[in-house]
Amino acid sequence: MSASLPKPRGLIFDLDGTLVDSFADIATALNLTRAHYGLPPLPQEAVRAQVGSGSEHLVHELVPGLPERLPEALRLYLEHYDAHALEQTRPLPGVAEVLQHYRGRPLAVVTNKTAHLSRRILQGLGLWERFRIVLGGDSLARCKPDPLPVRHVLACFALPPGEVVLVGDGLHDIAAGRAAGVRTVAVTTGVATRAELQAARPGHLIDRLDALLRLYD
Repeated sequence: MSASLPKPRGLIFDLDGTLVDSFADIATALNLTRAHYGLPPLPQEAVRAQVGSGSEHLVHELVPGLPERLPEALRLYLEHYDAHALEQTRPLPGVAEVLQHYRGRPLAVVTNKTAHLSRRILQGLGLWERFRIVLGGDSLARCKPDPLPVRHVLACFALPPGEVVLVGDGLHDIAAGRAAGVRTVAVTTGVATRAELQAARPGHLIDRLDALLRLYD
């Protein structure tokens, strides 16, 4: 698209569905947790639809009928996920090119996945050193769609909102970015459908992460 778009001086990325395809490993961990309670496995797409709001939400929605056991079920899920987090998870197409292109600018990850698992995945895939800041859903008092983590990154970058771009695949990403005043780019490689993302009115909508290179130099 237009080469006249203002160049971002910093970029913020979501993790699952934006930088990495982690849905198979998430489904494995979730189904192992369900098996512990005698529940049948769910297809990956059913699990994928609930990703993006954090582990507690995922377990609450997909291990039903166990409100009093939610802490136990969440602990089991996190243990299973820690054990299986890097079996099938891989960077999405275009990620290497984008991170290389923007290597001279401050980059951050803001995800609702726990900070421990986020670090484990980024380190395991050789991506950790690319980012100045990585915030998980448990890093601050509030997580996306609240703008707090985005504002925290802005403060760490010492950049105004208009000079930072947030890229994400979910509605929480767009909501958090808009509330924080940053420019938003939605990518269709994750949890939300194209129609859902269009309805959220991001600044731009792309189908692969490396389409950023045609938006911003």
